[in-house]
Order: sequence, then structure tokens, then C-alpha cells
Amino acid sequence: MAKIYRTVPAAPAQDRRSGGKGPAVRKQAARRPVGSRAAGSRSKRAAAGRPLRSRTRQAAASGRAVLAFPARRGALSVIISARNEERTLPKLLEQVTLLQPLEIIVVLNGCDDRSFQRTRLCRQATVIHIPESAGHDVGRSIGAKLSRGDILLFLDGDMSIPARQLAGFVTAVDGGVDVALNNLDPLLPSFGLSDAVTRCKLYLNSALGRSDLGASSMTAVPHALSRRALQVIGYRELMVPPKAQAISILRQLRVEKAGAVDVIKHNRLRQGNTGTGNAMEQLIAGDHAEALVQVLEQHRTGVQLSEAHLLEQRRQLAAWRNAL
Repeated sequence: MAKIYRTVPAAPAQDRRSGGKGPAVRKQAARRPVGSRAAGSRSKRAAAGRPLRSRTRQAAASGRAVLAFPARRGALSVIISARNEERTLPKLLEQVTLLQPLEIIVVLNGCDDRSFQRTRLCRQATVIHIPESAGHDVGRSIGAKLSRGDILLFLDGDMSIPARQLAGFVTAVDGGVDVALNNLDPLLPSFGLSDAVTRCKLYLNSALGRSDLGASSMTAVPHALSRRALQVIGYRELMVPPKAQAISILRQLRVEKAGAVDVIKHNRLRQGNTGTGNAMEQLIAGDHAEALVQVLEQHRTGVQLSEAHLLEQRRQLAAWRNAL
């Protein structure tokens, strides 16, 4: 059974005083971990010797780089799926915190290392702990269902991506894009040397009439969705990313490339994702087959696949392939 953990702030000063509406709480009970902000009024914090600085001024004073991002209209929810990522999660959480999100939702899916303890050190993180593995990409669906933001940024916990690169996906959705994808095309070999997963992505986008997307896919992170996209797609469908992408295009959502982050180089090698015909490759191929069923069903009940349409798809795919 999944459990949700949130860092609860200390009770307000009026609740700690006897005679308030809430029960009296001794001051010692509100102690916070070392390095966290002192609770209470500004005067109390100043008296405790903690300077009143903004996050930016604190970063500047400590010598850390100060990043400035475009002002956002929508609130940001960051959703991180992780399994045994105790080494990379702290660095990733540090980067996403720089984006100043409304919330950070971390779904720990079948972890048996110290990922839980490391994630709990991030005060802003809401941790969803699933002791038994619930399946690949299920974490995205769970995180999306619990999210509150207007912009949903999806990440995996196995690599730390600089906030500056993540900001492009957030900005794209804030500017009106519904599905902001990672552009992996510059990192891929020619069509003849591409692996089976890449060809699946190419074929699906071609079948959807979006050869311009190349191999860009919701299978890969980072990607971001608008709240509208989540409502149209449905959080359950996020468990099958290619199907979710097919739905978004068939429902005429605005789907675009929003950045180019090299996740191929830094992707963590596991027993199930190496070698030809590995388990992950078969899973992704099956997901694309399910997405194609969605496409064919749409055409069966709506627009028929004419010979001219098929020829145009082949022309677009050949043009993309020859441009590599």
C-alpha cells in the first residue's frame, strides 16, 4: 500500500500558547532539523540570529550561482519517479527547487535503498512511498493525480538535470504549449542505424501526421504537460506514454518540442535496459503498439486512411530520415 509523506510546518505561535484554540504545544516539540528556517515571527527569527534574506540573497551570499528564470503565470508541479536512486535524487531535488515550484511530488516505486531517507531531507517534497514495484511509468500517473499545479513537469530520479535546461519545458507550457517534449533527434544516428525503440517513436509520430516531431516522445523525460492536457488525456493513460501522446495529438492539443536534453548519455544502465530485445525495449514496443491501436480506432470511427494519406506519411518520414 502506498503511503504519502509531507513535511508539516511547525504550529503557528498562537496555537503554541496555552489558551489558544488548539492544544498547548511545548516549544521543544516544534524543533526543526539543523539547517531549516526558524519558525515564528520576523522579530523572533532576527533575535535568534538568523538574517532575514530572500532565497536569492542567501545564494549570492554563499557564493552559489543565482539563476533568474522568466516570470510564470501558472503554478508548477514537479513529478519525479524513482527506484533506488539515492545517489542522484538529492542533486535533482536541489535543481528543481531552483525552479520555485508549487510542489515537488516524488514517487518512490519499489525502492529498497536510502532513496526515502534522502528524499525526506527536501522540505518541499511530498513523498509517495510504494514498497512493492507498481510497474514502469505508474509513478507518473500517481503523481499527476495528486498534483495541483497548472504546469506538470515529469522527471526520472536516475539523473540530475540542470534547472536551466528544465526551465525551457516549463516556459513552453506556461506560454500555451500543452505537451512539451524533449528533442532527441540531434543525438540519434541515421535511420538505418537506429534501434527498435527509436523506430517505434518515428513510426507513431508519422502515423499521427506529426513527422515533424521526429523521435520526440512522452516516453522520454523531461517533458511537461498543461493542466488542460492532463484533463484531456486522463491521468490513467500516463501509464502508457505513447498512448497518452497519441491521444494528445488526436485531440488536437498543442504538442511541440521544447528543449534538447541529453538523457541518453546519462541514462542509468540497468539489467533490464541493455542489450538487443531487452525487457525495457519490449515494454516500450508494446506501449507503441497500444498507441497505434488508439490511432487505428480513431481512423476507423472517423477519418479513413486513404492511399494518398499513407503516401504523404511515407514522404514525410523519408524527408526526416534523409535530413539526419
